[in-house]
Amino acid sequence: MEPIRICATIPVRNGLKAWGDVHRELLAPLQRPGLEIVLWDLPDAPIEAIGNAYDCELVAMPHLRAAKRAEEEGFHAVAMGCLDEPGVQAAKEALAIPVTGESEASMHFASMVGRRFTFLLPGETSGNQRGGYGTRCIEDVARMYGFADKLASVRTVSGKTLEFAARDDSLPEAMIEQARLAMQEDGADAIIGYGSLDVIGRLQRELPIPVIDPVQASAMMAESLARLSIAQSVRAHPRPGNVDIEN
Repeated sequence: MEPIRICATIPVRNGLKAWGDVHRELLAPLQRPGLEIVLWDLPDAPIEAIGNAYDCELVAMPHLRAAKRAEEEGFHAVAMGCLDEPGVQAAKEALAIPVTGESEASMHFASMVGRRFTFLLPGETSGNQRGGYGTRCIEDVARMYGFADKLASVRTVSGKTLEFAARDDSLPEAMIEQARLAMQEDGADAIIGYGSLDVIGRLQRELPIPVIDPVQASAMMAESLARLSIAQSVRAHPRPGNVDIEN
């Protein structure tokens, strides 16, 4: 059987420099004979981190162009990075190969192992941010995929996304604290985490509930769809007409 090639994107400028080592560590347990996962970032993206809907719009088209280029270069599926999913729905329409988003894949896995889940992310403050501006993208994505009723909370720890890439030593303790509060106060029985393999691994070891990493989940779902020769339905995601995604 032909080896499966997955393009996994980090949809920001200098993403490989900031996040490459973290993503390679997360994806290493998935790599095996017959599967190749290749990381790309977006050299032409205007920003180096995504934190809101405005940022998502800025990188949506460069992200779509990267996904289309991956299809043209013979990849079997694209695992599009970022929990806010910039450009993912457009890519599902424009590409004939499977396209997966990080939140999409994570929520599907979380719903298989629990009834309600919490996203655990960086933010300006720590605590349950459900209904706050900083979580609007996650809540919108959950509604779009039909998981709004299963979203227990969106909790954050105070810190910037690039601090997670730099492996700030204070982050694991703060994340464990918020994860326990998600269980006790929000009724979460699964966690969708964020950060390095060390952080995810510690959460998995110290919490009594499943912890899902979005980078791994998206790549695994992309591989599964590719091996099953299943891609997004053209009824649900109709092919665009007269759309020039090169510009």
